[in-house]
Amino acid sequence: MNEEETESLQSDFLKKFAAVPDPLRNEIIAVVNNQTYTWASAYLEISQKTVLGNEILAVLKDLKII
Repeated sequence: MNEEETESLQSDFLKKFAAVPDPLRNEIIAVVNNQTYTWASAYLEISQKTVLGNEILAVLKDLKII
């Protein structure tokens, strides 16, 4: 993913995250490197713009969540 696409996916994720009800934020939404990530843990990685956050974004894009 290039930087522009990453920024767009981050923005899309943050918009969707804001609409997710609190009880659902603990639901698993992605598996990366055999580790599970909830909405909340994905938010932390993506908002801090980590390499793992970018991997989570790619999985969410493939799953058409964002």
